[in-house]
Amino acid sequence: MNKKLIALAVAAAFSAPVTMADMMVYGSIHMDIRGMDNGNSNKNTTVNNNGSSLGFKGFEDLGNGLKTIFKYDMTYSGLDSATAIGSANDSYIGLTGGFGTFLVGRHNTPAKSAYYAAGNDHLDDSIIDFNAIGFTENRVSNAIAYVSPNLSGIKFAAAVVPGEQSGADDSNDENGFMDSYSLGLMYKGYGVRAGVGYEVLGDTTTSSAENNDIKTLQLGASYTFMNNYTIGAQYSNDDNCGSLNGNSCDSNTDGSERTTWAIAGKAQFGNNAIIANYGNTQLENNAGVTSIDTNHIGIALEHTMSKRTNVYVAFKNQDSEPSAGEDLDQLAVGMIHKF
Repeated sequence: MNKKLIALAVAAAFSAPVTMADMMVYGSIHMDIRGMDNGNSNKNTTVNNNGSSLGFKGFEDLGNGLKTIFKYDMTYSGLDSATAIGSANDSYIGLTGGFGTFLVGRHNTPAKSAYYAAGNDHLDDSIIDFNAIGFTENRVSNAIAYVSPNLSGIKFAAAVVPGEQSGADDSNDENGFMDSYSLGLMYKGYGVRAGVGYEVLGDTTTSSAENNDIKTLQLGASYTFMNNYTIGAQYSNDDNCGSLNGNSCDSNTDGSERTTWAIAGKAQFGNNAIIANYGNTQLENNAGVTSIDTNHIGIALEHTMSKRTNVYVAFKNQDSEPSAGEDLDQLAVGMIHKF
């Protein structure tokens, strides 16, 4: 009996790494305690879950430098057990080799990859996240993407997204292979990080008399010097974008335009860092009249406790004209753990 148990243990010791070494479980949890005052006698304190995720990714070596790759990443909440597991972030399969990488499924658009490649969003998913200023980033389903190999610090990516609707060619239905598409160009080297992205997201609404595709152009770059100091700038322009909600465009409004720019900096002092950004967002209606003009100021103090755990204190001021309950002050104490 003992010999059989030993034999099984030895077999497990040799076989388990073969099956498990190609897959990794990873994730993060990011929560904060936040106080808010919007200037209209509306004050509160909340506990917030900020982009916490759990994921599985891996590969299979097919030989001759070719690999199958896969990833499934989902959101989860530490606040409400009824909605503990949320929707999928990334969910794709692909092939990678010396030619680059092909992916099929749900994943970041190349324009979003270029946005992050610029290196300006220093405290992601916090109250001073660049999305809170007004920058657009998108993750899409049903995407077919290609990412080039690294060529002296330069990468190129492209993706198409079939609309998968079934209307006639002369209707407003999205029924083509390239109803939505995205392009991204990224560079990293000599302390410089930069990204240029452009994408067109097809109008899948059925009530519109014509297609009002959302078109986004964004540029960004940052420079790190003396290994501890980073400065950078970001710009984006969204056409037919009818929202100003601190996130991506979520409606198609013919002729409207949103323009956002920001500057950001980070100074590292050992295990501590100071992060600051300033940005402006303007939303114009289809008559070219600025309907909302918003300024954002963000500052944070971050402390690295370990390779996986950070804590921070952040402050944000948002001032909008014309003021319609959009003025906002927020103070947050947060903690991030990655595993």
